[in-house]
Amino acid sequence: MKKQLLLFLLILSVIPVFGQYTLLNEENNSSINDGDIITVSVNNFTTHVILTNTGTFPVKATLEATDIVNTDGSELNFCFGFHGEGDCHMGIVTNTVYNSNEHGTTYLAPGQATAHTDIDFTHIDNATAHPDYPKDYVLKLTVINANDDTVVGETNFTYRYQPQGDISTDLAKNDITIATGYHVLNIISGYHADITIYNLTGQKVKEVHLKPSQNHIYTGNMSPGIYLVHVKADDKEFYKKVVLK
Repeated sequence: MKKQLLLFLLILSVIPVFGQYTLLNEENNSSINDGDIITVSVNNFTTHVILTNTGTFPVKATLEATDIVNTDGSELNFCFGFHGEGDCHMGIVTNTVYNSNEHGTTYLAPGQATAHTDIDFTHIDNATAHPDYPKDYVLKLTVINANDDTVVGETNFTYRYQPQGDISTDLAKNDITIATGYHVLNIISGYHADITIYNLTGQKVKEVHLKPSQNHIYTGNMSPGIYLVHVKADDKEFYKKVVLK
């Protein structure tokens, strides 16, 4: 009887330690609970998810997309790692486990919160290739005891992209085409057009106003990589992801 009581008390002493972590959506300062949906309505909008360790031991974490709806995963870019030491991924694949701090040496210590780059999501809409909405990424965050690899807890949440208003997705029908060339972005438009180019971190790298007779934007001073081109013309908005080499 004494052994059973001792075992029961031991279990009680362990239970409060497990599950002691919190997730916070930095954009609106709201907590993220199991089953919650984070809805983003503006393209190229970044949501920072902050993990806070309220337990008594260091933790590590994994992230996995258990389901993806109305897209193939290529539109969601994210950085994952404590204190900015993790990797950034251009696209997410279902049933692939992404580890925090893959190239870092530290874990999240007790009583410590991650920097805002812990889970840094950016959705870049490719409405031409994936025209259906909402675009859902069902994610599972697993928090693990860094000392013995036991699971502290799991939080399942959905990152959802649902644009507001009427966004036209057929560029050709609106007399606008976009193509890349050597150190140049070719944009053919029958209208005056305001062009804004963003990199994958959401930073604006170039802004140009084109007249109908103009169609070249010099990109030789931009680093190779993936960019989002936002075109506003004739009271319509268009988005296209381009690759500069």
